[in-house]
Amino acid sequence: MISISEFIQLQNISINDQSKLMSLMQRIYPPAYKYLWKNENCDFYFERFYSKTNLKIELNEKNADYYFVSFKGSLVGILRIHFHKALKSMPEKSACYINRIYLAEEAQGKGIANELFKWVEHKANEKEIDIIWLEAMDSKAQALQFYKKQGFLKSHETHLNFEPLEDLYRGMVVLYKTLK
Repeated sequence: MISISEFIQLQNISINDQSKLMSLMQRIYPPAYKYLWKNENCDFYFERFYSKTNLKIELNEKNADYYFVSFKGSLVGILRIHFHKALKSMPEKSACYINRIYLAEEAQGKGIANELFKWVEHKANEKEIDIIWLEAMDSKAQALQFYKKQGFLKSHETHLNFEPLEDLYRGMVVLYKTLK
């Protein structure tokens, strides 16, 4: 267990946590993202990213850490970071990729994400990393505003090719923050 603050802790996710991870994501993902999917069916997403097969692959990736996020003892989200994963538009920079950060609706607006970003930045600085980067849905104005407040800048736009996604919501923005 890693304590980020008095109320925020991270717990490493293991392969034995797959059903717990799946249940958590089935609870917290749809309220914010079901509109992205045809018929608001998120099953493709859950199977693609939270199946035992995919979790095993992600847990074996070098320099990647995967955590449950707890707030005041309650499980409220996940954080997956990948240290030393280059941003294609800046291959000369050492980079930390925030691969996934999800928080339940009831955990939003409590400063949790802010504390998590500070912690990631601290860890990246310890590893002498130049930039932190992430990808965000271009339709999530609130998230994009939060990242801007965190000091992230737009690198470029991209899109997702998952067949079950609504065409209107395939757009992604790649954002980065310079640390050095």
